[in-house]
Amino acid sequence: MTRHLFHLSRILALILLLGLALQPLLAQEATPIPLGPTLKSVLSRGELSCGVDMNLPGFGFLDPNIGGDPAGFEVELCRALAAAIFGDPAAVIFPPMTNMQASFAALNAGDLDIVMNLVPVSLTTDTQGFEFGPPIFYSGQGVIVRADFGGQNWTDLNGKTVCVVSDSVADHELETYAATQNITISKLQQPTRTDAWQALRAGQCEAMSDDRVQLAILRRQATDPASFILWQGIDQIYTREPYAPLLRYSDDQWNNIVRWTILGLVEAEQHGVSSETILQLQRQDVDKLSAAETAAGASEDDKYVARVGGEVARLIDSKLGIGAQLGIASNFMAVTITAVGNYGEIYNRNFGPDKVMPLQRGLNALQKDGGLLYSPDWR
Repeated sequence: MTRHLFHLSRILALILLLGLALQPLLAQEATPIPLGPTLKSVLSRGELSCGVDMNLPGFGFLDPNIGGDPAGFEVELCRALAAAIFGDPAAVIFPPMTNMQASFAALNAGDLDIVMNLVPVSLTTDTQGFEFGPPIFYSGQGVIVRADFGGQNWTDLNGKTVCVVSDSVADHELETYAATQNITISKLQQPTRTDAWQALRAGQCEAMSDDRVQLAILRRQATDPASFILWQGIDQIYTREPYAPLLRYSDDQWNNIVRWTILGLVEAEQHGVSSETILQLQRQDVDKLSAAETAAGASEDDKYVARVGGEVARLIDSKLGIGAQLGIASNFMAVTITAVGNYGEIYNRNFGPDKVMPLQRGLNALQKDGGLLYSPDWR
């Protein structure tokens, strides 16, 4: 498969970061940590096999602007994982996905190393031989209204009709939530999402409720998207539904690599470490000790930590980084951030206001900014 070509500046930055060339993990055979089955398979294959649905604009799609190569939020997360393992964000393949059940079977069979798709976290899936990684995207049941109705909040829906898919989350939860808002709504149940959308278009209801991402896709695919308004506010999403990568059960090393790579992207954003700041945050001549500092018993490590902070040093430094505990490079997140940026950069590249699927950060903002995303301490 033809690998996506990255911008020359990004490649040069990676080369500067790693020395003369990108070094794969295979060069680290001296690590005392034994390789788990998935990592061993990935390394022997020389590339990551990542399951992504290429029919979801913004998340995974074949972009005609780059020769039909895979693009999107989930694609970039797969590339981040490839960079963490191989030092090369292009060391990943995307086998065709026909449906979710086929992806589950391919993951079980070892044909996929990870399913990086909009898989909702659920107890049922978690107990069928799989394990979830950390949430990569928070969605929930939202509302889209016809622009000629113009409703902007829950009060505006009082006494109105809302289209829902029969036996869906919205069907079960909408009326209960409406009661908490002191309003009464009427539901118009439809057998499928397409039927509910057509009923909204035909004026049979003033609004439609469904998963926020699915509503965004319907609006984007409409010939008249300006005729519909998707509610974007956090308080207008009335359920919390995290999506997370799906992994095989009982391979702790691999699952930890996936978990901490994704958390590392969030950690980087929390501390202002980005593809633009990474070079300045690495060790430089400014960290060299003066004669007085040497005489006082200081070390270059001390000076470096004083400049960037302990969390950042443990995240990106080749000496103080802690990635070797996973069986990969100590500074694997420095390579990853250089290649794809932090979580916020990835999100904005795919869901920014000028993108094919504009979505406000909302629940996917950092916790300090009112969202649900945070990373535990990097230690």
